[in-house]
Amino acid sequence: MSRMKEIAKKYELTEKDFWELKRGGRSNWILTHDGCQKIAYKEGIVFHKPEADDCVITPQFVTIIATATLGDRTDWSSGEANPTNCKMPYMVAMAEKRLKDRLTLKLINAYEYGIYSEVEADEFKIKEPKVGL
Repeated sequence: MSRMKEIAKKYELTEKDFWELKRGGRSNWILTHDGCQKIAYKEGIVFHKPEADDCVITPQFVTIIATATLGDRTDWSSGEANPTNCKMPYMVAMAEKRLKDRLTLKLINAYEYGIYSEVEADEFKIKEPKVGL
């Protein structure tokens, strides 16, 4: 069973929560932000509030660094937003979404299987019909 099938079953994800992205002869699975939130909730991942000096917020750039804990494991990551990777007028919220999705995927070891969040790159947005497992 593929890691994405295991994740979908374990966290009760629907076909609206992920899709397969084929590019350059490779295949990656992309989770929606809602799918990542479902995983974080079911796992009981605790996101720790970033400290003031872990945030850089300017009119053109936002970076947030924080940690999250799953059981006895704690990891850190960053979320960023700027006009080249965020077309929305709410860059702080987008940076937070990226941060939380990245922490969730790191804590469940999804990256090593080519599983990413849709909020990590514009190229991960749906451009074709979704393909199930």
